[in-house]
Amino acid sequence: MASVQADGRAALPSARSRSRRTMLILLFVIGIVAYADRQVIALLKPVLDREFGWSAADYATISSWSQLAIAFSLLASGWVTDRFGVRWTLGAGLAGWSLATVLHAAVSTVSGFLGVRIALGVFEGVGTPATMKAMAQYFAPDARGRMIGLLNAAPNLAAMLAPLLVSALSGYTGWRGTIVIVGSIGLVCTVLWFSQTDATHVPARVDVNAWSGKGAATSRPVVGGTGRRLTAAFALGKFLTDPVWWFLLFWLPDILHRRYGLDTAHLGAPLAVAYAMAALGSIIGGYAPAMLAGNGLSHERARRVVMGLAALCVLPLPLVLWIPTLGWGVLICGLALAAHQTFAVNLFGLLTEWLPHDQVGRGTGIGAFCGNIGGALALHIVGGFVAAGQLLPVLGYCAVAYVLGWGVLILCVPVRSLVALRKRADANAAQ
Repeated sequence: MASVQADGRAALPSARSRSRRTMLILLFVIGIVAYADRQVIALLKPVLDREFGWSAADYATISSWSQLAIAFSLLASGWVTDRFGVRWTLGAGLAGWSLATVLHAAVSTVSGFLGVRIALGVFEGVGTPATMKAMAQYFAPDARGRMIGLLNAAPNLAAMLAPLLVSALSGYTGWRGTIVIVGSIGLVCTVLWFSQTDATHVPARVDVNAWSGKGAATSRPVVGGTGRRLTAAFALGKFLTDPVWWFLLFWLPDILHRRYGLDTAHLGAPLAVAYAMAALGSIIGGYAPAMLAGNGLSHERARRVVMGLAALCVLPLPLVLWIPTLGWGVLICGLALAAHQTFAVNLFGLLTEWLPHDQVGRGTGIGAFCGNIGGALALHIVGGFVAAGQLLPVLGYCAVAYVLGWGVLILCVPVRSLVALRKRADANAAQ
């Protein structure tokens, strides 16, 4: 319990603890809103196809340009977040993509939808760099992995809730009313964000040891060549592994349909199980390194062990082509999604713990850009393999992608280099 000072003010650690909880809750809700805003057009696609007579090429054009808008926005958004701070950057981005979502209801042509989807992508690109910078700026290093794990579960929760919300609303309000309501939720969150973050703001230069509530030493950020290698390893890791996530996100329903004969009415439960496993993997990925650390194993070495185990969990993925039982097939795919989330959480945790917080936005933006470009290229290539009925090469790459990403991290940023830099920084600080 926080002590009370002589003038009646609560001691600082308690206030900071409440501030961090408020920040975490807001970021979690914003993560759900971002995913719902992005997915609403996909969920309403059958209705829009009938009303506007869209062709497959029209929808592909709208989707691909939206993805590219997000990717290039990430590059600029990282710098903008570092320059103007989390509060204003994320608030403006949230307001922008929510308004763009609402404007979907006002357009009726392919070019109109293309315009609002590009606008949504530009503003939504702010989300990832701003969230990771908030982790670096407002949370102690020993807590960031756990917090990122919790936040990374938000899209998985949204993937389960958004279809239920859209199906419940569309029958009463029509597709235009549904889109307006979904977008308006984001505008309400914008008001909450600006009203609450002013009170939750904590100066970034406060001693991180005081934030953690412990006397334990925390890792000092790295700069120079090691910082650049860390950013490069993060970016290459995202480029190698994000295509697996995007492939499973877009093609898992089709795989279950092809392998097990599931129609649309029977896909819901298996997909919900897979997404739930992904959310669980995200949370486990945030907590596992701290649980393994100790007894001579540093937190950073524990992180590498967790990422290596996650990489191994994806190796069985190609077996889904031969396993005849639906339950086992879903479990293998769900395990791959969970392993991706565990791996991704620790990639983000590595970046936020070791880069200076005034560089986290740019580092995150560069890595997320590479991940999105890798995902876009993969989705373009995968179409040809699927059309030819050749899923094995695709699933084969998915199986080894995380082993490759783990190897890149070990080679580019070995633990000993980070430990050596931390010791030198601690020695310089003690002088």
